[in-house]
Amino acid sequence: MSDEVSNIDLPFIEKNKSRHGTMRFYFRVDGKRLARLPDDPNSEKFSQDYWKARNAHESGQSRPPEPVENLLGKPIPGTFRALCVAYQRSDAFLRLDDTTRAKRKAIIDSMLLEPIKRGGSKIFASMPIAALDVANMEILRNRKSDTPFAADERLKILRQVFETTRPGKDGKPERIVRQNLARLVEPYRKKTDGHHTIRDNEIEQYIRHHGPESKAVLAIVIMMYTGLRVSDLAAIGPQHRRGDRFMLKLFKNRNRTPVTLEIPIHPTLEAVLALHPVKGMNYLMTEYGKPFTIKGLGNRVSDWFSQAHLPHCTAHTVRKGLATSLAESEATDSMLDGLFGWKDGKTSKIYTARKQQAKLARQAISRIDWGEIGNMLPHPDQGVAIPDASAKKSAK
Repeated sequence: MSDEVSNIDLPFIEKNKSRHGTMRFYFRVDGKRLARLPDDPNSEKFSQDYWKARNAHESGQSRPPEPVENLLGKPIPGTFRALCVAYQRSDAFLRLDDTTRAKRKAIIDSMLLEPIKRGGSKIFASMPIAALDVANMEILRNRKSDTPFAADERLKILRQVFETTRPGKDGKPERIVRQNLARLVEPYRKKTDGHHTIRDNEIEQYIRHHGPESKAVLAIVIMMYTGLRVSDLAAIGPQHRRGDRFMLKLFKNRNRTPVTLEIPIHPTLEAVLALHPVKGMNYLMTEYGKPFTIKGLGNRVSDWFSQAHLPHCTAHTVRKGLATSLAESEATDSMLDGLFGWKDGKTSKIYTARKQQAKLARQAISRIDWGEIGNMLPHPDQGVAIPDASAKKSAK
């Protein structure tokens, strides 16, 4: 029976159905099964065994050792694990959506199961909070030094764990740990300008490679003329349309500070949408007629950029490119807030954006100008005008 990769959002997991119909899970690296995992992928034991195997593999051991300590039973009071358990019972953690909680819990488990000394049997779970100083937190961070983003995710979560409170003597909440030492630990990654900002010539290269009627170009055009994140790009469809505008609730912060945007439909976007018959509740569908997951669409967009020889570009580079283009076209801060749904200005600015969001977004849309790229895309009442590459070659 052939193996298939599990749809669990963790690397190195293989699933295989036995002849009795039981689904088996394995920790597998480079074609080798290093450990059998529990049958229930949603169980506490599954997460524990997975991170034991992965930590052992990443520390250079060929096979995970039988640990002396684990995460079973009640945590010992005053330990790192006890603090993490308190955090996972706090409102700050429970307010998060299911996906974020699951990912955060997996990262916490991976830190708890880290051996204090490489190859040792003692794990960080049993370390007294008083002993978890800056040096030890740097160890937890540096164990992920080969993936700087993951290293900083650990640090980010540690800072939140150390903010956990309990009822004080006067009934007011007080921090379990008085000083948040995690804030004294420097992030692993050096601060940079972040994602690349896409340029006009790169968009032109992308459109030439894929063709203006392709699904790849549909995706980038939606982003170019709405500024949506990939999480909203995966969801947007005809059900969000209200005449000449879109109305949608943004995915980011949907459970904490939800934002609903009204985005006018740019004429160029309207013309490109007209090239693609609607076949479901989403404008972008997989080859199997199903909606993309957020991660799946993000990977697909990155693949489309790589195919166009632009591996440094991602969905977010388009969003940055649009914001930069609008700023260069003298769009105001309030217009940008109205289009992108940003709420990080001063109080008066937030109030203005809330009251005039649709108007400001419409003004921002009217200022979108991608220069000569517009001539490569469909226009209302016009055909597709794309320069003939062969004619250019013959003219040389």
